[in-house]
Amino acid sequence: MRFEPTEIARLYGRSRVGVVVHKDLEAVYVNDAYAKMVGRRDVKDFMSYPDMHQYIPPSFHHEAAKLSQNYQKSSGFHGWKKVYNIRTDGTPVWMEISDETVEWQDGNAVLTTAQVIDNGTTAMQVDHMLGRSFIGVMVHRNMSALYVNESFARLMGAEGASAFMENPNILRFIPEESRPRAIRHVAAILSGERRGDRHRVRDILDDGSSVWRDLTDERILWHDGKPAILTTAHDVRDEVEMNQQLVSAKASLEQAVTEVIRMVPSAVAMLDGDLDVIHYNHEFARLFGDGKSDDGEQTFDISALQECCETMKMNGHGHATLDEMKTPSGRMADIRMNMMEGGGVMVSASDITDHKNKEQLLDTLASTDALTRALNRRGFESAVSRLREIRHLKDKSWIFGLIVLDLDHFKTVNDTYGHAIGDRVLEKVADTLRQALRDDDLVVRLGGEEFAVLLPSATASVTKRIGERLANMIRDIEVPTDKSGKENVKITASFGATVGGEGRQKFIELSEAMKIADAAMYAAKEAGRDQMIFMVGDPEANS
Repeated sequence: MRFEPTEIARLYGRSRVGVVVHKDLEAVYVNDAYAKMVGRRDVKDFMSYPDMHQYIPPSFHHEAAKLSQNYQKSSGFHGWKKVYNIRTDGTPVWMEISDETVEWQDGNAVLTTAQVIDNGTTAMQVDHMLGRSFIGVMVHRNMSALYVNESFARLMGAEGASAFMENPNILRFIPEESRPRAIRHVAAILSGERRGDRHRVRDILDDGSSVWRDLTDERILWHDGKPAILTTAHDVRDEVEMNQQLVSAKASLEQAVTEVIRMVPSAVAMLDGDLDVIHYNHEFARLFGDGKSDDGEQTFDISALQECCETMKMNGHGHATLDEMKTPSGRMADIRMNMMEGGGVMVSASDITDHKNKEQLLDTLASTDALTRALNRRGFESAVSRLREIRHLKDKSWIFGLIVLDLDHFKTVNDTYGHAIGDRVLEKVADTLRQALRDDDLVVRLGGEEFAVLLPSATASVTKRIGERLANMIRDIEVPTDKSGKENVKITASFGATVGGEGRQKFIELSEAMKIADAAMYAAKEAGRDQMIFMVGDPEANS
């Protein structure tokens, strides 16, 4: 997609969504909305110093530069992500952003759109993103935890996150002889004098037992605007125990290594100095095996692992990680590699496919009504936001038709036939709405017996026509009251409809359109029910 400065200014200059076009993190265009998001007075103030590094936390400069370069070399839409930036006054601002490669004058640039997320809910955002992760996550400051997820709490011997936070002092887990060094390490990261790195530690739990963790510390800004440390931790007790067994069994190394690796539940393999697999267990073969050779030996596709190992050796590092790697088996895995004496490499892999699927399922459940499988309010607002952005990115106006409907005398159905029959009526209504609409139309259960339908790109006449059709289809619904099917419940609904978006006269937000459609629906109720009333603008102007 090719843009000229005058064209993009026409499209996004007055948009409420923040828009910035940049090359190598140097802004070449910005609209007022984005400038104000990061604390600038206006576009002119922003472009007086267009270097975007000033808004990116220092710990993310390297990653941001790398992503920007990759995007400029590629094409298309690169997806959504949640980030935080630093305003000019030093306070953090959380954003949901999307990046897209566009043609700009003599080459490619990155078009970034942004919406602000309330920075007062940072802890909840962290919990939403990481609370169900199998990786341990903690945010802390001055040796006191500000947040932990369930995985971290259980790793440290607590029953759950709530129990852990009853005593947030984390210094108690550190062996006494290591505490001064740990305090200096944390203070240096908080002050920005040192960047966090991955290292292995041994902690002492409250019951006296010990746990080995591979952890990474990263400086972030917490919702109070002050620095904190985000720590991610992996339980590596099995790996440590395996290493200890290898050392103790040095006299019979080959046999010991083979047996220990076979017993480890996660995927484990040893690579020799030429980066060929010399020992492996069944789980590693399941993830990385690609068949059998002519002599019946297991063969592997580990080209990605070998490439990472070569980079690790070239840079003189003793360890490396590959997160969310797609293995030859099609499964997703987190990979850890450690150099061994003699040039070999120990590889361990954790299959995270089921965890990712569960997270996706939980996100779906959080945005969907359990009874009718229609969107709930949260899922509706999120889906509308994405539809709107897609329309803008395709250089199309955002307009929509909106229909709100409420079932007539539904309380009588529940009182007469019971809530089980009432639930079946609600399910049937939701199914009828879905079957009557297009794939990109949205069906939402607002609560109780009230539903809404959003029709992207629909005009007033189209919205009225679809509303009348939906009313006729609901009148035809029959739900049996018993197994005999001799008696059926019939239902009607009162409809309110309107149109919104970027109209000729004014911009009508979804929230305003909902109020108008809701008022029209109540007017239909008062006019005798089982009908549709269409309104535009102020409900009082239609009365």
